[in-house]
Amino acid sequence: MHSALRRQLYPQEGEPKYTGYNMWRGVARWPPILGGASMTRAGWLKNGKMVLYPIRHHEDGTQLLNWVFEVETETHRSRRDWNRPGEVDDFMPWIRDWVFDWLDVPAMVRASELVLEFPMVDQDPLPRWTFGRVTLLGDAAHPMVPRGSNGAGQSVLDARCLADLLAKHADDPEGALKAYEAVRLPATTQVVLTNRKNPPDAILREVFLRTGDRPFTRIEEVMTREEMLAITGGYKQVAGYDLESLKAKAGAA
Repeated sequence: MHSALRRQLYPQEGEPKYTGYNMWRGVARWPPILGGASMTRAGWLKNGKMVLYPIRHHEDGTQLLNWVFEVETETHRSRRDWNRPGEVDDFMPWIRDWVFDWLDVPAMVRASELVLEFPMVDQDPLPRWTFGRVTLLGDAAHPMVPRGSNGAGQSVLDARCLADLLAKHADDPEGALKAYEAVRLPATTQVVLTNRKNPPDAILREVFLRTGDRPFTRIEEVMTREEMLAITGGYKQVAGYDLESLKAKAGAA
């Protein structure tokens, strides 16, 4: 995200684009929730959305829970500083009443040893990445909002594509870099633009709109399984990790 090479290639690019959402994240040592291996997504960006999942087990029976909270805000304080300390009180008004029989969210957040704040920002897609024997990859090529493991996933796909083409065109590295750009630039452009309109967690937005943010007992009361799969499957196809795309990549390997 702070690529010196990108700044040299595009010195007039300007500041990142703020999406209108701010993010806080942290980890907390906490008793297992639900089944002890559950990934939880709650709420929506309008009033606050949290993603929560365990990343480590401890001998005393507790777990290290990773959590991320996002909410719609008009302004943000930090630039693209992934390690900027955040304050729990800055977002506590949105989660003050998030006390469930399976998790006391305010207490869990306050138990975090460290809280970090990050504005959800990205950059407009570039017209080209490759200049002779130089090219861009990963966040340097396509900074996108950190949602749904987008940055990591697309970087892996970049690297695999680039490695395959360099091996295939060992006698023409510049041609390999151009071929890599021809494959990956349009693919990642679509991911960046889709994230702005229809992100990977758009299913939460649909639930929010259909229910008016009112409680319900089962998700099937809100939408059918087929509708859920259509929403999540559409993004997977854009990102290139739907089942059929993965099978095709495995077959090509």
